[in-house]
Amino acid sequence: MVISADGTQEENFPLYKGDIVRPHRPDAGWRRATGEERELWYQKLYADCHAGNDVPYDDGGESKLAPNDTYFILLPHMTLTVLRGRVSAPCGYRRIKGCVQVFCPDNGETLFIERRALISRW
Repeated sequence: MVISADGTQEENFPLYKGDIVRPHRPDAGWRRATGEERELWYQKLYADCHAGNDVPYDDGGESKLAPNDTYFILLPHMTLTVLRGRVSAPCGYRRIKGCVQVFCPDNGETLFIERRALISRW
């Protein structure tokens, strides 16, 4: 179920490649982290360890893993272009059904976002 701009609920909300949509509230879009981003995360962790700073360890003393995803906040005034209307998107170590792959011209990123967070009317 999708909430349109006028507050009514829409049952059928098909999205197709090339559609222009926007989030109806601030929401998070994500993409897989690149190898460079993961390497920078590990370099920062190693630098913190060598400097004697607090590092992100869990209670058992094991270090955390580098994040698999990079998140972006999508605001209602942003316009997004649909690249794929139905996607089972990778998120962490699982997949989330009911997502859309979009292009965000504000930051130039190709992101995943849940379909229910989008509206097509202004």
